[in-house]
Amino acid sequence: MPSLTTQAIVLRHADYREHDRMLTLLSPSMGRLEALCRGCKRPQSPLLSASEWFAMGEYVFYSGKGHLTVTACNLTETFFPLRTDYERLKYATYLLSIAEAAAQPGDRAVELFTLLARSLGRLAYGKQDERAVAAAFLLHFSAVSGYRPRLHHCVHCGKKLEDAEICLFDLENGGLTCPSCLENRLHTRPVRPEQVLWMRDVLRQGIDKTALPDHDAPGPLLAEYVENRMEKPIRRDGLWR
Repeated sequence: MPSLTTQAIVLRHADYREHDRMLTLLSPSMGRLEALCRGCKRPQSPLLSASEWFAMGEYVFYSGKGHLTVTACNLTETFFPLRTDYERLKYATYLLSIAEAAAQPGDRAVELFTLLARSLGRLAYGKQDERAVAAAFLLHFSAVSGYRPRLHHCVHCGKKLEDAEICLFDLENGGLTCPSCLENRLHTRPVRPEQVLWMRDVLRQGIDKTALPDHDAPGPLLAEYVENRMEKPIRRDGLWR
């Protein structure tokens, strides 16, 4: 019987027949996976918790006839506190959507998997503002995806920017724009020096170590930047209000 085992996080599930679910999972070694989880909706099913959103563990699949079926799971984390805090749940669900849109079947996604797992842990168990945690996820996601924003020099002319010159971020070119290079305002968004300092510091040492205030995290800007680069709009109703 062909089978495979991998760590995975459940990104989404859809009911299938009376007692089954189709799962979308993120694996560090196999990217995005689609798998059938038979009987998981039965009350006594050992796979019930493993078929919920945010479930993380070591999944065992049977591979046959072109599709995967979950046969077992050693569950290591459910991030249960997310289900008791609606605000944090909204941001956590948004992170799942970003990961699902970015991950490709068969492609390794070690950095994305690690980033998602750590960010979900911060949202579930940490005390940091959920908007800042989500913004930090987007910032590091852009870096591991190959479009780390340029935050020290103008993306057009390469001039090093002083704080007083920081006012616009170019979504298309991925970084700050100096006052002399503003011919293309269509894809620029306002950004404050404090927000740029936050992004620089979080990229350098991580959100757990930065001493800068959470309210300087430019969540809406980073969300628009990431979605623009992915060319996939992600629903974010009620976020960053």
